[in-house]
Amino acid sequence: MFPSVYTQKSLQVPHPLYFLVSYIDQPNGTGFAVLEHEEGRKAPVMKPRILIVDDDSAITQQLYWTLCDEYDVVTANDLQTAIRRATFYKPDISILDLQMPPERDSPATGLRLLEYIKGHLSNSRVLIMSSNSTPDVRSKCLEAGADGFFAKPFELEDMLASICKLTPVHRLELFAHIL
Repeated sequence: MFPSVYTQKSLQVPHPLYFLVSYIDQPNGTGFAVLEHEEGRKAPVMKPRILIVDDDSAITQQLYWTLCDEYDVVTANDLQTAIRRATFYKPDISILDLQMPPERDSPATGLRLLEYIKGHLSNSRVLIMSSNSTPDVRSKCLEAGADGFFAKPFELEDMLASICKLTPVHRLELFAHIL
């Protein structure tokens, strides 16, 4: 694997992503590290990240447990937490309720969050779920950049199909080529 002028130290450190890190000495006293994929170990998989925002914790929990095997799921129950988590975790897909505190009778809070995500995370996709599904509200959501709208109560299978359509396959394919 390496020219005979190089010597490989016996120190191999397993990396948490299933790679072996080997340190190679060169004759001039310098060295370099080499990453090798550890045989027999399953390569790591980068799951698409989903942010679920709803003030009803029963809904966030139901969606969390439905999605957590296939996606990296983050939840929030209010506007401030949602903004912090969207900024930090940069979700691929966000699922937002519109009517949340402090304005439970208005879609204004959810629309502000939609505009924030679309303005700061341009590659993020957003699905809206709301009990307020009037044509005016749907129109405002689509104008603000929503990628889908579900009226509560919604069919879980329909939401799952929409999530699959919006999942950033290009990132998964890129990661597969790297490995």
